[in-house]
Amino acid sequence: MPWSGGSYTKGNNATGGWTGDASLGIGIEAGRHDTQDNDFATGINQCLNKDGSNPATGPLNAGGFKVTNVAAGTARTDASQVAQIQDGDFVWLGTTAGTATAQTASAAPALTAYKAGQKFRAIIGSFNSTGSAATAHTLNVNGLGAKNVTNQDNTDITSGSFVAGAIIEVVYDGTRFKITNDPGGWQNWTPTLNAPVGSIASTTILMARYRKIGQVVTLQVHFTTTATGVGAQIEITNPPVNLANTGTAYTIQYAHMVVAGTPSVGYLYNNSGTNIAVAKDIAFTNIGTGSVQSRWTFIYESV
Repeated sequence: MPWSGGSYTKGNNATGGWTGDASLGIGIEAGRHDTQDNDFATGINQCLNKDGSNPATGPLNAGGFKVTNVAAGTARTDASQVAQIQDGDFVWLGTTAGTATAQTASAAPALTAYKAGQKFRAIIGSFNSTGSAATAHTLNVNGLGAKNVTNQDNTDITSGSFVAGAIIEVVYDGTRFKITNDPGGWQNWTPTLNAPVGSIASTTILMARYRKIGQVVTLQVHFTTTATGVGAQIEITNPPVNLANTGTAYTIQYAHMVVAGTPSVGYLYNNSGTNIAVAKDIAFTNIGTGSVQSRWTFIYESV
């Protein structure tokens, strides 16, 4: 073989080439020329051709040197630039499409199959639950099939878990896409305030918002009210997330109130008036008379 250990050796190198042959009295013979030319042909054929017409037949050893000036990879079998990896080109899905609970997206280059460990990031399109209960949401990448998108504990997501325009990051575990970040955010809602007890002259909603992360729901309400009857109550009858949906019980883990005005009396009760842990309707009781401004924060957790 003309190549050995990374060095090319011509066929009559051992005798000193043609000059050596002449000094040894070896004449110019066709057989020796053929051997030499065949060695040249073999050696050349073992070299890579810069136009790609003679590809490698085994792993290439760069000898500890960098491969530079590589074009950006566009196929799954291409080499990639450091820039493409650093910029997250291969995990970026852009903005998701589809319906609120059945999203679609495309990776580039296109995936050929799902594989455990695949990570993707995307801008949430209409990825908001339209229902108040836990709902199955799916993501279909490159038409490979819809896979459930769940919390880390494999539970379905609920209204308020996602906000359109936020970034979602998921990892495929071999069965489903699991959310690895918090793509939630505060969402506005308009509470309905009733006065089941006492007399309320007026109420004004200053702020009402909520968010849901995993199994925890946080509600914040800021309102002013003018009560004319002692023992008056304000009750919210339309919480944005169903906190007592079938099969899922939520309990209040934390409630905080800040009251400005007089009197500054207020506390929670539920719609049955007996157990604070039964937390679907939210009520503020015995606010007394006068103008009161209240800011409430409620934290619920699924149990």
